[in-house]
Amino acid sequence: MIEGVIFKSIITHKDKRGFFREVFKLQKPFKSKKIHQVSHSFIKKNIIKAWHLHKVQDQWNYLLQGKLRVYLFDTRKNSRTYKKYLCFDLNSAGKNFIYFFPSGVAHGYITKSKENHMIYATSGIYNPKEEYKIKLENKIIPNFFSRKTK
Repeated sequence: MIEGVIFKSIITHKDKRGFFREVFKLQKPFKSKKIHQVSHSFIKKNIIKAWHLHKVQDQWNYLLQGKLRVYLFDTRKNSRTYKKYLCFDLNSAGKNFIYFFPSGVAHGYITKSKENHMIYATSGIYNPKEEYKIKLENKIIPNFFSRKTK
């Protein structure tokens, strides 16, 4: 596990009309966090989006539709989990949850479905000067995406 990364299950209330789901319900352990922007990203199949991290913003992600393999990598030198990584699969047809990662944790994913829709929230407003993009081939993060993925 990476220090500060949180997974939170989402309860779905179903009935004959459909369902209702509270996605960004900021209770424990998120009470002290604020959301300043919610965004939607559409990504086609077999697309690698990596690496990206924020200097000061925290981020919550929710996969609305599709399948992804997600990687998180801790770039924070003062963290107990510095240079540790986490890999997990998301499938919107399966168990629904959001995942949270703090600033300084790089994130990336590869899409597995024809259509993938990610909803994400950040603790700040979009500002290109506040974020970093790291090339796949770099000296900081191993290229997990060059390995065969399921």
